[in-house]
Amino acid sequence: MKIPGPASLFRQHGGRGMGLAAGFTLLEMIIVLSLMIILAGLAALSFTSLEEGKGVEMYGNKLARMAKRASRDAVIQGRPIVIGFEKKGFGFVNETAPGNEGYCALPKEAKMGYQRWNGGKKFMPADGATWTFYSSGICDALRFRFEAPDGAMEMGFNPLTGSVVDQAVFLNQ
Repeated sequence: MKIPGPASLFRQHGGRGMGLAAGFTLLEMIIVLSLMIILAGLAALSFTSLEEGKGVEMYGNKLARMAKRASRDAVIQGRPIVIGFEKKGFGFVNETAPGNEGYCALPKEAKMGYQRWNGGKKFMPADGATWTFYSSGICDALRFRFEAPDGAMEMGFNPLTGSVVDQAVFLNQ
């Protein structure tokens, strides 16, 4: 008995090629959907681990933006601009009302410390400290450390530009 090939099946059905089964079986669909669900779960887990360190980075990034603004505003306005620190957060001394763009509130479990470049190796609690940006564009040479339950972040600032010189993020496992 001769088995017809695909070309003869194509001719037998008016050139439409309907002799071969079109579509996917239920088993194939279940396998593909299962693989898609597994891949989506793995992707969600990897994005979750990326978000874990965002808490401390968010505060560091906010401080970096405020430092650049303070440096720029001090030169433009021709007067010193001061960022003040307290247990609850940090912000511009004349704009420290919570909810203001010039203020960053820290969660209760977060800690913030600072270190003067000439002041040794220990970070001092930032509560009550100030960081001054002078009208010449120069600021105090400081290094900051943010600590939260998900990790810590250290960042040093250039005293001539007020920009971040180096930073390190440490995530708790």
